[in-house]
Amino acid sequence: MFPVVNYEPDKEGSQQQGLGYVLKFDFEQRKFVFASGKPVGASYEDAIKQWIDMVLLSEQGKYKVYGDIDFGLSISQFIGRKDLPISTISSEVRRQVEEQLTKHSEIVSVDDFNFERQDNKAVITFSVQTVNGSLIEGLESEVLFSG
Repeated sequence: MFPVVNYEPDKEGSQQQGLGYVLKFDFEQRKFVFASGKPVGASYEDAIKQWIDMVLLSEQGKYKVYGDIDFGLSISQFIGRKDLPISTISSEVRRQVEEQLTKHSEIVSVDDFNFERQDNKAVITFSVQTVNGSLIEGLESEVLFSG
């Protein structure tokens, strides 16, 4: 009565370092990636990048799914704040990014952090060091400071 589906995940994208099998997600199109009708697995580096993107895009305490684990950043408090020096905002954003990203079991450190204000947004760039010794460089995110 029910169809039998012989599904085997794509082994090329699976991770070996205790991450489990992570499906590749396209943040621009806001959907999981499929090839020939099958979900595509993320590589070790892509899985970590995806997790970083989720942290940077999530406002801490906004989504019930994360419960009491303090997932995400709490930077909305800086929107529209002209009374704080940019160095204070930069320092706090850096602290939050480092604190949140190093919660991941595969991330050892956040390095080369740069915070650059551009009109109503800031661009942050950084790299992360993983437990297996690889350095993931060129990570970038935009932080909007006005509605």
